[in-house]
Amino acid sequence: MHSPTPAAAPLHTRPAALQDAGIIYELYCGAPSYFELISIPPPTPLEVERELEAAVLDPKRCTELVVHEGEVVGYLDYKLDYPEEGDATVNLLLIPENLQSRGYGRRTITLLEERLRGRVKRVLASIYGQNSRAKRFWDSLGYRFAIDARPVLEWYAKEL
Repeated sequence: MHSPTPAAAPLHTRPAALQDAGIIYELYCGAPSYFELISIPPPTPLEVERELEAAVLDPKRCTELVVHEGEVVGYLDYKLDYPEEGDATVNLLLIPENLQSRGYGRRTITLLEERLRGRVKRVLASIYGQNSRAKRFWDSLGYRFAIDARPVLEWYAKEL
């Protein structure tokens, strides 16, 4: 009998709390190529704390840890009713490089869509920089180019 693949095993998200700043910082450290691609250094531990504090103060913003078999495998940051009422925008889906291509990101977004179906009309994904891998990922999930804010940002969208 085969053991389940990571994508088939239980995966869930939980709200990120201020005390999770260290975990989120470690996730950022596990994705140096992402920060190279968008030409900024990874945030410092203090910057992660400040960002979580800002998220707590924004009732439309949701920050979540992605958990697989008790282990944190990613971070999801999205905002409701942005850019328009009835939208949800994924600002960041971060899976550390050593855990990528195992289905964690795909399953996370599928779960998010399931939770948001009936509550929002569309989900958008913001893609920073010239990130062809991210574009392929969102395309594979049925998202299509929606808003051009180049050179910094492109948005892909999917109607729910």
